[in-house]
Amino acid sequence: MSNVKHPKCAMRSLAAQAKARLNQNTYSNSGAPKNISPQQKEIYLKLCALKRNGEEVVNPISQLADKELLNSLPHDMRQRYIIQLSADYVSVRNMLDNDTKQG
Repeated sequence: MSNVKHPKCAMRSLAAQAKARLNQNTYSNSGAPKNISPQQKEIYLKLCALKRNGEEVVNPISQLADKELLNSLPHDMRQRYIIQLSADYVSVRNMLDNDTKQG
């Protein structure tokens, strides 16, 4: 069904922008590897931002954890969150180290 009555609606302009990106192949790529989980992608983007700003990761748990989520979790869930965050950080860090060695 066409949108004849509202040719300047928000959805029409968003669709036109998406079509233009598709035609020009100018999607903004985050640079994150495609075979990682959403949590790892978030960590990857944070680490890349820290690296761009010239900051060093001294305490990855405190720098990468969601403080509000961490404070709202019960003790056992907090421990699980920290362990998962640590595992994701190590795997992302290994990916970044391998990328810098290869590139």
